[in-house]
Amino acid sequence: MVLAKADGPPRRAFLATSFAGMASLLLRPGRAIAQDCDRFDRAAYDRYVALMNAGDPRVVDYYADDIRFVMQIRGKAAVRAFYARQRPFVTESLDVLFFCSDSTGAAAEVRSRLRCIKDCDDTTIFGRALKAGEVQRTHGYLLYELNGAGLIKAIKGPPPEVLAPWRMEPISSVGSEAGRAASQ
Repeated sequence: MVLAKADGPPRRAFLATSFAGMASLLLRPGRAIAQDCDRFDRAAYDRYVALMNAGDPRVVDYYADDIRFVMQIRGKAAVRAFYARQRPFVTESLDVLFFCSDSTGAAAEVRSRLRCIKDCDDTTIFGRALKAGEVQRTHGYLLYELNGAGLIKAIKGPPPEVLAPWRMEPISSVGSEAGRAASQ
């Protein structure tokens, strides 16, 4: 068996071919299209999460009119109504642990904290009555499907893992919801 010299032409050809092959995997056409069409990239997702964390009703501007939302909610108007029922009673804070996207959709791993800010006796909203100061923490995975205009047409995923069920939790002075809301 004859081995080529370490710096000889066969090694250079092999390396050039290998790098060209790796580059073709990294430069996928779908990703280029997503960037060219201003799709749901990380910057857009960060804006979406900021609106969500602020309780801003403009978050639904990211949704298609016929969105299929988690919990069997259908349509932008129904999502808007869902949030309108919740927002007087809770603040939500999402922390993004992982995100990736292409021209057809996105996937995210998130941690969520829901904090009750006002007593809620309506058991149909959260499945039970809540008292101000109660907090629930969850961890989950979300899949977002986009329509041709780059709007979210579906959000789906397994039910989130409850890391901490509803329980009383003091508001810390650092990073409190009120402090975050005032800074935005």
